[in-house]
Amino acid sequence: MIQEDARFVRSRAALIAAVVELLDEGRDAAQLSITDLVGRAGVSRPTFYKHFDDTAALIREAALRRLQSAFDRIPSVGEDPSWPTFVRGTLRALLHELDADAPFYRAALESSFGLLTGDVIAYLASRLLESSPLGPVIRRRPGPDTPRDRAEFLAAGAMWHVTRWLFADVNVPVEADTNPTADSSAAARASTDELVERLSSLLLASSGATVAELDALRAEHVRS
Repeated sequence: MIQEDARFVRSRAALIAAVVELLDEGRDAAQLSITDLVGRAGVSRPTFYKHFDDTAALIREAALRRLQSAFDRIPSVGEDPSWPTFVRGTLRALLHELDADAPFYRAALESSFGLLTGDVIAYLASRLLESSPLGPVIRRRPGPDTPRDRAEFLAAGAMWHVTRWLFADVNVPVEADTNPTADSSAAARASTDELVERLSSLLLASSGATVAELDALRAEHVRS
Protein backbone atom coordinates (compact mmCIF):
# COMPACT_ATOMS: atom_id res chain seq x y z
CA MET A 1 0.00 0.00 0.00
CA ILE A 2 2.82 2.42 0.87
CA GLN A 3 4.55 1.66 -2.44
CA GLU A 4 1.29 2.23 -4.33
CA ASP A 5 0.78 5.55 -2.55
CA ALA A 6 4.34 6.61 -3.38
CA ARG A 7 3.84 5.77 -7.05
CA PHE A 8 0.56 7.68 -7.07
CA VAL A 9 2.22 10.76 -5.60
CA ARG A 10 5.17 10.54 -8.03
CA SER A 11 2.99 10.15 -11.11
CA ARG A 12 0.75 13.06 -10.10
CA ALA A 13 3.80 15.26 -9.47
CA ALA A 14 5.26 14.21 -12.83
CA LEU A 15 2.08 15.23 -14.66
CA ILE A 16 1.98 18.60 -12.89
CA ALA A 17 5.65 19.21 -13.69
CA ALA A 18 5.03 18.24 -17.32
CA VAL A 19 2.22 20.70 -17.89
CA VAL A 20 4.19 23.48 -16.20
CA GLU A 21 7.18 22.79 -18.45
CA LEU A 22 5.09 22.71 -21.61
CA LEU A 23 3.25 25.94 -20.83
CA ASP A 24 6.48 27.64 -19.79
CA GLU A 25 7.85 26.66 -23.19
CA GLY A 26 5.04 28.60 -24.81
CA ARG A 27 2.76 25.74 -25.81
CA ASP A 28 -0.85 26.69 -26.40
CA ALA A 29 -2.95 25.25 -23.57
CA ALA A 30 -5.84 24.61 -25.97
CA GLN A 31 -3.58 22.50 -28.16
CA LEU A 32 -2.08 20.38 -25.38
CA SER A 33 -3.11 16.74 -25.65
CA ILE A 34 -3.04 13.99 -23.09
CA THR A 35 -0.51 12.27 -25.34
CA ASP A 36 1.79 15.31 -25.02
CA LEU A 37 1.42 15.33 -21.25
CA VAL A 38 1.93 11.64 -20.53
CA GLY A 39 4.88 11.58 -22.93
CA ARG A 40 6.59 14.44 -21.12
CA ALA A 41 5.70 13.03 -17.69
CA GLY A 42 6.78 9.49 -18.52
CA VAL A 43 3.51 7.92 -17.40
CA SER A 44 0.76 5.99 -19.16
CA ARG A 45 -2.55 7.32 -20.42
CA PRO A 46 -4.54 5.24 -17.88
CA THR A 47 -2.37 6.77 -15.16
CA PHE A 48 -3.39 10.25 -16.33
CA TYR A 49 -7.05 9.36 -15.85
CA LYS A 50 -6.40 8.10 -12.35
CA HIS A 51 -5.53 11.69 -11.45
CA PHE A 52 -7.42 14.03 -13.76
CA ASP A 53 -10.54 14.04 -15.90
CA ASP A 54 -9.00 16.19 -18.62
CA THR A 55 -6.14 18.58 -19.43
CA ALA A 56 -8.04 21.58 -18.01
CA ALA A 57 -8.23 19.90 -14.60
CA LEU A 58 -4.48 19.27 -14.66
CA ILE A 59 -3.72 22.85 -15.67
CA ARG A 60 -6.02 24.13 -12.94
CA GLU A 61 -4.22 22.16 -10.22
CA ALA A 62 -0.80 23.12 -11.56
CA ALA A 63 -1.74 26.81 -11.48
CA LEU A 64 -3.04 26.62 -7.91
CA ARG A 65 0.07 24.81 -6.72
CA ARG A 66 2.32 27.32 -8.42
CA LEU A 67 0.41 30.21 -6.87
CA GLN A 68 0.66 28.62 -3.42
CA SER A 69 4.41 28.17 -3.93
CA ALA A 70 4.70 31.83 -4.92
CA PHE A 71 3.04 32.84 -1.64
CA ASP A 72 5.32 30.47 0.28
CA ARG A 73 8.39 32.20 -1.18
CA ILE A 74 7.32 35.68 -0.09
CA PRO A 75 9.98 36.85 2.38
CA SER A 76 9.00 37.81 5.90
CA VAL A 77 8.58 41.53 6.51
CA GLY A 78 9.19 41.32 10.25
CA GLU A 79 7.17 40.39 13.30
CA ASP A 80 5.15 43.60 13.53
CA PRO A 81 5.21 45.56 10.27
CA SER A 82 2.86 48.44 9.57
CA TRP A 83 0.10 47.87 7.01
CA PRO A 84 1.96 49.75 4.21
CA THR A 85 5.12 47.73 4.86
CA PHE A 86 3.23 44.44 4.98
CA VAL A 87 1.01 44.91 1.96
CA ARG A 88 3.62 46.52 -0.28
CA GLY A 89 6.23 43.91 0.55
CA THR A 90 3.79 41.05 0.06
CA LEU A 91 2.26 42.35 -3.16
CA ARG A 92 5.58 43.34 -4.70
CA ALA A 93 7.08 39.91 -4.09
CA LEU A 94 3.95 38.14 -5.36
CA LEU A 95 3.59 40.26 -8.49
CA HIS A 96 7.24 39.76 -9.39
CA GLU A 97 6.62 35.99 -9.23
CA LEU A 98 3.48 36.29 -11.38
CA ASP A 99 5.27 38.53 -13.87
CA ALA A 100 8.15 36.07 -14.22
CA ASP A 101 5.67 33.27 -14.96
CA ALA A 102 3.14 35.39 -16.86
CA PRO A 103 2.92 33.14 -19.98
CA PHE A 104 2.03 30.18 -17.76
CA TYR A 105 -0.67 32.03 -15.81
CA ARG A 106 -2.17 33.53 -18.96
CA ALA A 107 -2.37 30.07 -20.53
CA ALA A 108 -3.90 28.61 -17.37
CA LEU A 109 -6.54 31.34 -17.16
CA GLU A 110 -7.39 30.99 -20.83
CA SER A 111 -7.86 27.24 -20.53
CA SER A 112 -10.05 27.18 -17.43
CA PHE A 113 -10.99 30.76 -16.57
CA GLY A 114 -14.21 30.25 -14.62
CA LEU A 115 -13.15 27.35 -12.42
CA LEU A 116 -9.59 28.58 -11.88
CA THR A 117 -10.74 32.09 -11.04
CA GLY A 118 -13.14 30.71 -8.43
CA ASP A 119 -10.36 28.58 -6.93
CA VAL A 120 -7.94 31.51 -6.78
CA ILE A 121 -10.54 33.81 -5.21
CA ALA A 122 -11.26 31.20 -2.53
CA TYR A 123 -7.53 30.80 -1.86
CA LEU A 124 -6.91 34.56 -1.69
CA ALA A 125 -9.91 35.02 0.62
CA SER A 126 -8.42 32.47 3.01
CA ARG A 127 -5.09 34.29 2.91
CA LEU A 128 -6.79 37.62 3.66
CA LEU A 129 -8.62 36.14 6.65
CA GLU A 130 -5.79 34.05 8.07
CA SER A 131 -2.50 35.69 7.08
CA SER A 132 -3.26 39.37 6.55
CA PRO A 133 -3.56 42.32 8.94
CA LEU A 134 -6.98 42.84 7.33
CA GLY A 135 -8.23 39.56 8.81
CA PRO A 136 -9.33 40.97 12.22
CA VAL A 137 -10.97 43.97 10.53
CA ILE A 138 -12.90 41.78 8.10
CA ARG A 139 -14.07 39.52 10.94
CA ARG A 140 -15.33 42.22 13.27
CA ARG A 141 -17.15 44.42 10.75
CA PRO A 142 -20.92 44.32 11.47
CA GLY A 143 -23.40 43.40 8.79
CA PRO A 144 -25.58 40.62 7.43
CA ASP A 145 -22.72 39.32 5.28
CA THR A 146 -20.14 36.93 6.72
CA PRO A 147 -16.39 37.56 7.06
CA ARG A 148 -15.90 34.98 4.31
CA ASP A 149 -18.27 36.94 2.04
CA ARG A 150 -16.29 40.12 2.62
CA ALA A 151 -12.93 38.42 2.10
CA GLU A 152 -14.13 36.84 -1.16
CA PHE A 153 -15.40 40.23 -2.36
CA LEU A 154 -11.97 41.78 -1.72
CA ALA A 155 -10.19 38.79 -3.28
CA ALA A 156 -12.38 38.94 -6.39
CA GLY A 157 -11.56 42.61 -6.91
CA ALA A 158 -7.85 41.98 -6.49
CA MET A 159 -8.06 38.99 -8.85
CA TRP A 160 -9.75 41.11 -11.53
CA HIS A 161 -7.05 43.80 -11.38
CA VAL A 162 -4.21 41.27 -11.47
CA THR A 163 -5.78 39.32 -14.33
CA ARG A 164 -6.23 42.48 -16.38
CA TRP A 165 -2.61 43.37 -15.65
CA LEU A 166 -1.33 39.94 -16.71
CA PHE A 167 -3.11 40.20 -20.05
CA ALA A 168 -2.25 43.85 -20.73
CA ASP A 169 0.17 44.56 -23.54
CA VAL A 170 3.63 45.45 -22.23
CA ASN A 171 4.49 46.96 -25.63
CA VAL A 172 1.67 49.51 -25.73
CA PRO A 173 2.73 53.07 -24.81
CA VAL A 174 1.29 54.43 -21.61
CA GLU A 175 -0.59 57.09 -23.62
CA ALA A 176 -2.75 54.34 -25.13
CA ASP A 177 -4.15 53.62 -21.67
CA THR A 178 -4.85 57.25 -20.75
CA ASN A 179 -5.58 59.02 -24.04
CA PRO A 180 -9.27 58.72 -25.00
CA THR A 181 -8.35 59.03 -28.69
CA ALA A 182 -5.99 56.04 -28.54
CA ASP A 183 -6.94 52.56 -29.73
CA SER A 184 -9.26 51.26 -26.99
CA SER A 185 -8.51 47.63 -27.89
CA ALA A 186 -4.98 47.96 -26.52
CA ALA A 187 -4.25 48.66 -22.88
CA ALA A 188 -0.89 49.67 -21.50
CA ARG A 189 0.48 47.51 -18.73
CA ALA A 190 1.11 49.22 -15.42
CA SER A 191 4.44 48.68 -13.74
CA THR A 192 4.63 46.32 -10.79
CA ASP A 193 5.04 49.24 -8.38
CA GLU A 194 2.01 51.02 -9.86
CA LEU A 195 -0.14 47.93 -9.40
CA VAL A 196 1.17 47.44 -5.85
CA GLU A 197 0.06 50.95 -4.92
CA ARG A 198 -3.31 50.53 -6.61
CA LEU A 199 -4.08 47.21 -4.91
CA SER A 200 -2.83 48.42 -1.53
CA SER A 201 -5.10 51.46 -1.69
CA LEU A 202 -8.13 49.53 -2.97
CA LEU A 203 -7.87 46.76 -0.37
CA LEU A 204 -7.64 49.31 2.40
CA ALA A 205 -10.52 51.45 1.14
CA SER A 206 -12.79 48.52 0.30
CA SER A 207 -12.27 46.87 3.68
CA GLY A 208 -13.32 50.05 5.48
CA ALA A 209 -10.14 49.97 7.57
CA THR A 210 -7.66 52.75 8.20
CA VAL A 211 -3.91 52.44 8.49
CA ALA A 212 -4.14 53.61 12.11
CA GLU A 213 -6.72 50.93 12.90
CA LEU A 214 -4.61 48.19 11.34
CA ASP A 215 -1.50 49.30 13.17
CA ALA A 216 -3.44 49.39 16.46
CA LEU A 217 -4.70 45.86 15.85
CA ARG A 218 -1.19 44.63 15.21
CA ALA A 219 0.03 46.35 18.39
CA GLU A 220 -2.74 44.55 20.35
CA HIS A 221 -1.64 41.27 18.84
CA VAL A 222 1.96 41.82 19.91
CA ARG A 223 0.95 42.74 23.49
CA SER A 224 -1.21 39.61 23.79
